[in-house]
Amino acid sequence: MDVEMSNASSLRARSGHTAGVGSARPTVRIIAPPTSTLHRFQRQRNRILHFQRRWARIKEDLPPQLSRKHIGMISIGGVIGTGLFLGSADALRNGGPVGSLLGYAVVGSVVYCLCVSIGEMIAYLPNVGGVVGLADLYVDPALGFSLGWAAWYNWSVTLPAEITAAAVVLGYWESTAKIPVAAASGFFLVVATAINCFPSRYYGEVEFYMSCLKVCTIVFIILTSFLVDIGASNQGRIGFRYWTEQPFSPNYLGITGEKGHLLGFWAVLMQASFSFFGSEVPGIAAGEVIDATRNVPRALRKVWIRITLFYISGVFFAGLLVPATDPGLAGDDRTGRHSPFVIAFTRAGFKVLPDLVNASILISAWSAAASDIYIGSRFLFFLARRGHAPAFLGHLFKLNARRSVADAESSDGDTTDVSEGESGNESDYNESPSHNRGPTSIEDGLSETTTLAKDSPYVLPLASVLFSASIGLLTFLSSAAGSANAAFQWLVAVASVASLQSWVGMLFTYIRWHQGTVYAEKRCSELSDDEAQGVRKQIKKIKEHRACAQPYLAWYAFGICMIVLLTNGWAVFVHSGWRIADVMGDALPVYPSWQKQSDPVSQFLSAYVPIPFFLLLTFGYKLIKQTRMFSLDEMVFDQGSVPQLRDEDTDVPKNWLERFLQWVRII
Repeated sequence: MDVEMSNASSLRARSGHTAGVGSARPTVRIIAPPTSTLHRFQRQRNRILHFQRRWARIKEDLPPQLSRKHIGMISIGGVIGTGLFLGSADALRNGGPVGSLLGYAVVGSVVYCLCVSIGEMIAYLPNVGGVVGLADLYVDPALGFSLGWAAWYNWSVTLPAEITAAAVVLGYWESTAKIPVAAASGFFLVVATAINCFPSRYYGEVEFYMSCLKVCTIVFIILTSFLVDIGASNQGRIGFRYWTEQPFSPNYLGITGEKGHLLGFWAVLMQASFSFFGSEVPGIAAGEVIDATRNVPRALRKVWIRITLFYISGVFFAGLLVPATDPGLAGDDRTGRHSPFVIAFTRAGFKVLPDLVNASILISAWSAAASDIYIGSRFLFFLARRGHAPAFLGHLFKLNARRSVADAESSDGDTTDVSEGESGNESDYNESPSHNRGPTSIEDGLSETTTLAKDSPYVLPLASVLFSASIGLLTFLSSAAGSANAAFQWLVAVASVASLQSWVGMLFTYIRWHQGTVYAEKRCSELSDDEAQGVRKQIKKIKEHRACAQPYLAWYAFGICMIVLLTNGWAVFVHSGWRIADVMGDALPVYPSWQKQSDPVSQFLSAYVPIPFFLLLTFGYKLIKQTRMFSLDEMVFDQGSVPQLRDEDTDVPKNWLERFLQWVRII
């Protein structure tokens, strides 16, 4: 604390007393210590140092085991699912062939912008928790807290929905239709959990072959659809017949004409958003990826291939082969009978292909369930290690694992860490007395924690896995009747909105990240030559993975996501059920036979309750922990213990399948 005592003349001038007045006392003024830009800069550097030490200990405890081929195919497995095979039916009947294609194309462009934004950040600073960890570090710990829990809720509550989908699909075949949905759900849940009770490399191998099977199936379906369209069936040539006859759905929620077309397209936009969730999985799993600085951005940059080849092409051919008014597209049993591909191949006279499509739906649903457990457990593990969740969820189960230097430091200490900067005590950051260390000084002292175990021990966050898997027990509510099933459907609807909120949070994190890099370049003139050179070197590394037209790509995706999020429940306001009173003479809207009136109150709450709940988590955390958003002059882009990229590519294909997939740039 600085104490300033004025001289006698200034004291008399301030007090109004003359020299003869002896009652005057010295004036003591307390001056708060100035928080210089350099001091704040050092505080943030120490935050990153602490963050990187935690990540280095986690890597030592939980060694990366997912290779390039694993993460490449996992990113595909997160895209190809029931959203493509079954969700395309809803898109087609709501928007028609043109409206559904436009909706999926717009959302596909958003997903591309999201993935290249995530890839840039993860390539420079991979960590357990992915973008959630970076939000905690570069935006506000409160955002990391709320974003992490929202993401965990999304992945965990989606799990019982996928398990139920897999069980219901069995009803397509007469031989399995008699199996109770509850029994089938229990079986699929146990198998999905069992896969995740092994180290991540086993999950990666299973997901690799599952994704290979799904890729081969969807490519075969697209090629067959092309042949059917040009006349290789008993229907003759179809061409663009349904595009010219009825490009948009003629009636949406009782609204016809151009307004109905627009609203139908908007419904496709929202449905397509939910179908694409999971494309960001490589960024979330970055902490367990071998050579993450190379492999994660590579997987994310190739997402446009998957979007174009699988989703856009799939929806395009679905619109060519099946009219939007086909009654087969509607149905509540959610089996493969209502998939546009099953309808198209049945019309074409093929007997085996409909079974193939339905089997693909079954595999996709179970594969998605296994991914839900994996991603959900890693979010819980990160939150626990960050101090945002109970400490036992951050415990690692180890079997025949050698202890390391980091183990001796007791990783449990990380589970009780308080967010840096939350207490407001500046002494917490002054780990080094020097405020003039170069920008690359964080690398000092971390080399002993960056060596990973080569024997790939049996180690995994078993408590987080079992806790996330236990949410799958909600699947038994779906087979119940009445209010229990309604509650389950409401939870799933809320999870879809939470997914979109996660996208918004990730994009906002990137926008702040980009602003920080631009500011860091501009302030180089205020630094010494050595520090300025170090900062320019860091920014150059970041720009190596930066897509063209950034940050405009991120702003575009952020804007679309916000519009979809805020208009998600618009149908409630034109729904005939949302009425205070009926006026004599008012005509009720005429709905198509496949559009049913749902409870408007439940629909409104599921669409908008997640938004204030997310804000409550964020600002509640800020209020309790007294956090604040980090300013641009506090952002430091030190890589710390991140291993540098190697020139050689060590992930060599081991068989013809891997060589083929690498040749076609899938992995």
